Amino acid sequence: MMEGDIIDFENVYPDTYGNNVVLIPMYCLEIRKDIAKECLNVVKDYINSQLHSSYDHLKRCKRSNEHVQILLGVCANIPNDIRKQVILINNAEDITIKKVYVSKHAPMTRKQYVQWSEFWPLYFRKPTNELPQLTKEQKNMYIKFLNISINIGKQFGTCQSGCILTWDNKIIACSGDNVKNHPLQHAVILAIEEVAYKLRHMWLIKKGVQLTKDQFIPWGTSNNRVPELSAQEISEQAGHVYSTSDKSVCGSSVDTQVAEGCVKIATQVSMDQYLCTNYYAYLSHEPCFMCAMAMVHSRITCVIFDQVNKQNGALCSREKLHCVKALNHHFKVYKAVRKHREL
Repeated sequence: MMEGDIIDFENVYPDTYGNNVVLIPMYCLEIRKDIAKECLNVVKDYINSQLHSSYDHLKRCKRSNEHVQILLGVCANIPNDIRKQVILINNAEDITIKKVYVSKHAPMTRKQYVQWSEFWPLYFRKPTNELPQLTKEQKNMYIKFLNISINIGKQFGTCQSGCILTWDNKIIACSGDNVKNHPLQHAVILAIEEVAYKLRHMWLIKKGVQLTKDQFIPWGTSNNRVPELSAQEISEQAGHVYSTSDKSVCGSSVDTQVAEGCVKIATQVSMDQYLCTNYYAYLSHEPCFMCAMAMVHSRITCVIFDQVNKQNGALCSREKLHCVKALNHHFKVYKAVRKHREL
């Protein structure tokens, strides 16, 4: 089997999305249905003190045909004053406390919710970072930009790694890696550097600052960088830069868009743009930890990558950096799915 064309994208979620249920013992008060509401009012403050916010995914009651079980917490004994009140409500008859097993963690998916609720009823709160299903138009756009990134890596990357950064579906920066000449010049780092370069000059231009040719901050001429050319020059070289044996990947229309995107940034991005806010990153390979953190600090909105980086990948192979709650910024992550075909 060998990999063919990109046909879809899968969301890269936290590991908890695929976890099996973890059960822990707790205790419940079993009483008749007709007195359940009154008993719950008596014990609710005690229940809340036992469960706190760590178990707010557990419903407080479980109903059967004849009885209602009220979850008490991890302790089998309840305070005497509460016990006496419940016994009084129960026509002076002693109460029944049973051990039950409940899910330790909140369900992250509908599937987990259905399966884990068989042990004890749960609440399902849709995670705030759950990604919506991609439309056909979005998938086609992602495929187009990702293929451009792959071809840039093949053309300019010393290790065939490529990156493009887009804003409003327009390419703002692109680069191959230069790792064989400098260990820190990964494709992502160079592309972010290019964005910063353009934003600095855009700010000066919009402020009306007149710069001579010698005052412009130099932008490198390494072979790994996609050339900084005029629209006409880029158009003339487009066939060479983005040439590929599969003509369906990058046609002349895509090359024209690349050319226009590289020279129109000053009129496309607002002057108060902060680094890569609302930018999408398309990578030929899963980023390492350095590149992933650079995208966190740059406020990238979404990362789409093709090949996994089993040794150093920071988004699914070695870690899921975008799922670390302690970070002050998180981006969405999609991984390309390729069609398998027979050799």
